[in-house]
Amino acid sequence: MKKIELPKEDYDFLKELQHELNTQENDGNADPVYWGIIETKEDAVPDGCGETKVHLGDGDVRDLKGCIEFVGEYIGDYPEEVHRIWHEDVDQDDIGDVADFIRDELKMQADIVEVADVSFISRETGAFLTKRACQEYISRFGYNHSHPHTYAMTAYRNFELARLLKILKTIDFKEE
Repeated sequence: MKKIELPKEDYDFLKELQHELNTQENDGNADPVYWGIIETKEDAVPDGCGETKVHLGDGDVRDLKGCIEFVGEYIGDYPEEVHRIWHEDVDQDDIGDVADFIRDELKMQADIVEVADVSFISRETGAFLTKRACQEYISRFGYNHSHPHTYAMTAYRNFELARLLKILKTIDFKEE
């Protein structure tokens, strides 16, 4: 058998990594497992699949309460007739009616959209060998992501990664 010489810190790192790989949970995934970050963001979805909101432009998407606040912020400089329409003619419990008022009377963008929280795997971080490393990344840099959490993925039929992880999990760390 061939002998590999490693600095002590690398040897200790591999020995600790082996222990972690052999004892960490796999969150129900088959080997080989690697870890990534999944994020959640609000995104447009097909009609009937989310919550109805109003897109006011420049990424400003609001629910009914937010739209009423928006009108309150902008209506002050408009003529009395616009105020009358707002208070007498608009059903302020109907998001479509409020959106129509914003578009027709305030002359601002107000498009009805359906949105829902949509999960996606972050493309910015790559893979982590351990869940702990992924969690440490999130605790240090999670502010760069929208609602990040760990996500176990299987590298099914990734024979190179499977072989590497098998070596890491089974190598005999004998002290000589």
